[in-house]
Amino acid sequence: MKTFKSRLLATTITAGMAMVALPAVAQITPDAVQTTQADGSDATQGDVVVTGSRIARPEVDSPVPVTTVDRAQLLQRASPNVSDILNELPQVGIGQTRTNTNFLTSGTGVSTVNLRALGSNRTLVLVNGRRFVGGFGGDTAVDINNIPVDFLERVDNITGGSSAVYGSDAVAGVVNFVLRDRFEGLQIRAQGGTTEQGDNGRYFVSVTGGTKWGADDRGNAIVNFSYDRDEGLFSADRAISAQDCAGLICGPASYSSYAPQGQFQLIGANGGTRPVLAGGQSTFSYNPDGTLAVLPGYQSGVYGFNRNGVRRIAVPLERYLASGIFNYELSDKITAYSEVTYARTSSNASLEASALANTDIYSAGGIPITNAFIPTSVAAAIAAANSDGDPTNDVTSLGFRRRQNEVFDRSNRAQRDTWRAVVGVRGDLGSNVNYDVSYVYGHLNDFNASQDVDTARYRQSLDSIRVGAGNVVGVDIVCRDEAARANGCIPINLFGRGTADPRASSYVQAVVPKSEDITNEQHVVTGTLSSSSLFDLGAGGVGVAVGFEYRYESVVDDLDILTNTGGNSGNQIPDLTGSQDVREVFGEVNVPLLADRPFFEYLGVNGAARYSDYSTIGNVFSWNAGAEWEPVRGFRLRGRYAVANRAPNNSELFSAPSETFAGVTDPCDGITSTSTGATDAACRAIPAIAAFFNANPNGTFAYTLADTQGINGFVGGNRDLQEETAKTITAGFTFTPTFVPGLQFTADYFDIKIEDAISTLDRSDTVEKCLLTNDAVFCNNVLRFGATGYLQTVNAQLINIAGFQVRGIDATLRYGRPLGVAENDRLTLVANYTYLLDYKQQTDPATPEEEFAGTFGRGFSTHNLNARATYEVNGTGLSWQTTLLSGGPYLRNAFISNDPAVVALNDVDDYWLHNLQISQRIDDRFTFFFNVDNVFDTKPQYLPGTPYGTPTGLETSADFDVFGRRFTAGATFRF
Repeated sequence: MKTFKSRLLATTITAGMAMVALPAVAQITPDAVQTTQADGSDATQGDVVVTGSRIARPEVDSPVPVTTVDRAQLLQRASPNVSDILNELPQVGIGQTRTNTNFLTSGTGVSTVNLRALGSNRTLVLVNGRRFVGGFGGDTAVDINNIPVDFLERVDNITGGSSAVYGSDAVAGVVNFVLRDRFEGLQIRAQGGTTEQGDNGRYFVSVTGGTKWGADDRGNAIVNFSYDRDEGLFSADRAISAQDCAGLICGPASYSSYAPQGQFQLIGANGGTRPVLAGGQSTFSYNPDGTLAVLPGYQSGVYGFNRNGVRRIAVPLERYLASGIFNYELSDKITAYSEVTYARTSSNASLEASALANTDIYSAGGIPITNAFIPTSVAAAIAAANSDGDPTNDVTSLGFRRRQNEVFDRSNRAQRDTWRAVVGVRGDLGSNVNYDVSYVYGHLNDFNASQDVDTARYRQSLDSIRVGAGNVVGVDIVCRDEAARANGCIPINLFGRGTADPRASSYVQAVVPKSEDITNEQHVVTGTLSSSSLFDLGAGGVGVAVGFEYRYESVVDDLDILTNTGGNSGNQIPDLTGSQDVREVFGEVNVPLLADRPFFEYLGVNGAARYSDYSTIGNVFSWNAGAEWEPVRGFRLRGRYAVANRAPNNSELFSAPSETFAGVTDPCDGITSTSTGATDAACRAIPAIAAFFNANPNGTFAYTLADTQGINGFVGGNRDLQEETAKTITAGFTFTPTFVPGLQFTADYFDIKIEDAISTLDRSDTVEKCLLTNDAVFCNNVLRFGATGYLQTVNAQLINIAGFQVRGIDATLRYGRPLGVAENDRLTLVANYTYLLDYKQQTDPATPEEEFAGTFGRGFSTHNLNARATYEVNGTGLSWQTTLLSGGPYLRNAFISNDPAVVALNDVDDYWLHNLQISQRIDDRFTFFFNVDNVFDTKPQYLPGTPYGTPTGLETSADFDVFGRRFTAGATFRF
């Protein structure tokens, strides 16, 4: 803490040059009602519909904390992707990003916003106050790659439940992207950048045009087209991630035992290993020179493979975005409007070739011992072992682990096409009553594909026999199955590096590529009647809004036939199809009670309610109630209590169980008739295990490797899910003192408690809790073999079982005034700070809460600061941005290592980043800028994936800047 305080003091002394492109509270400065935008256009502020309410009112009077990133700040950050900007805000945890989606089976390159680190599906994303189609199959989490940064006027962020105003999903908060609504002329922005090491190039061009049209200029149109490309970054291009690591060991000792030359193990009739090779070993591989090497078990080192050599730190991304906004005044009181968006996003992962094992190809056993490619010395050892007359000691097959370098590349290629259209009409009914009726259509098509194998063909190709005296594959050595030979089967040789015949590699590949074709569709109809002053009780107009909404969402997630049937190297996964709709009515009220009195410059109450009828979960009611009190001008207290909800999405409801063989631990493994572990008595009560001890009173009930590897399970959705419920408290104040013109300060306490959160139980925990409690919630998912008592299947199903609570304090400072040092100068300071009090999570009611506040990371660090200082004079601008994540343990409440040096890595220091922009406005038409990100080239802390669980390929956390110092140059031209 001493380090944090001393650095914060130093940062403050440097006149705020520790400040960020960061959210300002959605307010206007007292000395300037009209503000000048960075592109030279003017924006006049007045009564508007602020995010978090449907009643028009001055932004300065927002009843809830609203954090805003305005257009000027977006341009100062000079990022083509708005996700980079949002992920720097204190309220936002790391969602899906370019640096943690390389290993997703779908969603490569997707970007999501994750308020309070409570999950992207608990953050409601809006565009101009209306919903946007989800970016994952059956999920409501939005891919914000689809938001064109140059078409934005501002981005509003609200913490806490807003379901009464906007409906489901707004339990952690709301992010509302507000688009520009007026522009005339033509504007072009172009920029390019690279890191100091000359990689991860990023290029961006955007064209925006606007005009008035029609009789008496009643119509206006704005269109934007943008293109950008991010070239990605390989793990090998940074020293921290160039090699596989485990703890403090990087390099060959940590390489994968799935090597390109293969590693093989002799398997006996009982499923165990047969140590009949030289030196009493059962495993062999190949030296770098290609000679045979008998090994004591599976090895890495020179026999292993460096996976980080081909992985990515960040996936490449290419985007084409086209957007338009069109308005036409049908009369003085009626305006028709529309919005259209089209986005095409392409990305691809870079993964090491697939690691294939005999367990992926065979339900039991492995390569037949008659395989024609088995090395001569190994074949001789097998023959000798199998000639002793005791079949129980026979070698029956060969297990293997082999990297499929010359067979197939599992890196996926993803392309997402997103369409969105809005049509509506709004107008004035007189008597200060307005209406707005709109229809939103959203459509996502996400197609990703990769290579895989057909396991049936692979088994045919491994069952090779010799029919000739030579070694010609396909002539002297052929597939045993005649029908397979007629179908083109070529024997595959896995013994050694690069030994697979290309024809064999082609034969074992799946004829139909591994693919996933996702379609999300969304229809939303909304109608609202509102008045900012329906009548007056003497203290000001009573604001009212009432309305209805109908929403329909569907998903079709179509996987290839081999994935559906479990016929490739992956697990069996069925298709997903489902839909749901909801009918809602809502209302909102804002009631001024007192105004312009001593100690009561303003006193008012506000509230909202929404009744929802879902086709899936039935009726849901959400509401909020709040109050505002301004005892003296410029100082306003505000508070709100809200009950919000999140309905289960289509994926959570309708996903059919998918097969998994992920490792499960049985607490009964290793028990004896007298052992006294917490679950041992419950284990011995299982009839088959009791029978075992009756027959073997001095025995040990134990699993073989084959028993453990054979435990499968199915994980899927649940049509009986109900809504999650969030109870949110926000309380704070705004301070805009008249004696310090241009100053705004806000501070707000937030408390978000989510109950009945949708989650799954860990499968091993499920087994243990079944034994401890005999509760059907757990035991219905555990199936044992009746004859042996061994685990056969452990399933997991989504249920309303988890809980979260996040508490903290947000503070925002904004100050803007001319300094008078030079003519036309101006200093702007913006700072946003979050102090986190609690981040508690409970996986199920039988498990104690775990506290994660104070661990390192966005959404978890105790202190999180974003700030920016900008000084402008005569068209020249200098802007300095700083972000801080306070240090702490990376993992808490978890076993890390028995090595103290590895454990020491868990202590992460305070993390500061600094960014700089220099800009020059030549005139109203031309502006040039130069940005330096990570000015001091601050390095990420080493946090290896083993044991820290950081994203594969990074060997650090995605909370750090993994690229290093970056330079960006660009220009904006307006005609």
